Amino acid sequence: MTHFFPMKGGEGVYSYTKNSLLQRNAAVIAKGMIREAIIENLDVQTKTFVIVDMGCSVGPNTFFAMQNIVEAIKDKYHSTSPEIEFHVFFNDHVTNDFNTLLKLLFSDQKPYFAAAIPGSFHGRLFPLCSLHITYSCYALQWLSEVPQELIYKKNKGKIHYDGASIEVWNAYVSQFHKDMGVFLSARTEEIVPGGLIVLILPAIPSEIQYSKTGYKMFTFLESSLIDMVNEGIVEESLVDSFNLPMFFPSVEDMTKVVEKNRYFSIERMELTNPQSNIDAKSFISHLRAGLEERFTKHFGSKIADEMFERTLGKNEEISVWLEDEYSKTTRQLLMVLKYKINL
Repeated sequence: MTHFFPMKGGEGVYSYTKNSLLQRNAAVIAKGMIREAIIENLDVQTKTFVIVDMGCSVGPNTFFAMQNIVEAIKDKYHSTSPEIEFHVFFNDHVTNDFNTLLKLLFSDQKPYFAAAIPGSFHGRLFPLCSLHITYSCYALQWLSEVPQELIYKKNKGKIHYDGASIEVWNAYVSQFHKDMGVFLSARTEEIVPGGLIVLILPAIPSEIQYSKTGYKMFTFLESSLIDMVNEGIVEESLVDSFNLPMFFPSVEDMTKVVEKNRYFSIERMELTNPQSNIDAKSFISHLRAGLEERFTKHFGSKIADEMFERTLGKNEEISVWLEDEYSKTTRQLLMVLKYKINL
């Protein structure tokens, strides 16, 4: 990517720190399953366990997840290695607000050594055979770039593949498979045999049609931009040239990528319903925390701010969607992969 767009930093009203309840709920839902997977499947012997959270953002959700993993490892190995230590790496793009992350990290004592590792997880980040557990929560749905096909063929009136043509959908699918392939290839170099990859990301049920993915959340933002086009505030071409680089896979998508890689076995894969106990206003604030910088880069801060404010005005429509459709058409995928000892 030419530009990186992290979650909104700091601790302000629209910061990720203050608006990441949905991601926290995802980690809470998966907590017990991750613990079981580690106890049952982690197969390494060491005095120092190295863990990384890829796409950690600015906290505090990452600290909750790392604590859960550390406690699970302790419970598994305490009887045989009571003096084990932990080194946790917090990874995100170079423009991530690591200052806020580290300030929150060292606000109280953690049971592990810690370091920040800037850089994209769509590539190598660590030395050979140096990681025991790689964790990522609600990060791998971000593509490394907008599909190249959309640069030459405009996704007219759309900012995402939801409700778009089959050609647009296929472009997103292709980009996701490419990016996940690169992600797994890099991890095959970094993870020790018997180590684990734990992934949590938003997904879709297999039976959902490509044009009705359930992620109508983006169409609310899209409709606000179209209203502004109709009022002469925004150029139509500016909207047509903007696409969110996010894809929400099915179980089949993830299975194909893993099987193509061949170095990992799927130890656990579960779809659960995400918790949607959040009101419309908070929901839009969550979207703003994650997407504002990308919209600002393309449209400018004034238009981006007005778009989010207008979307807040769709409060009733969003509330109905959250209550009636969100839990029916969206899922949360937990996937635990083990690096094969015998290939």
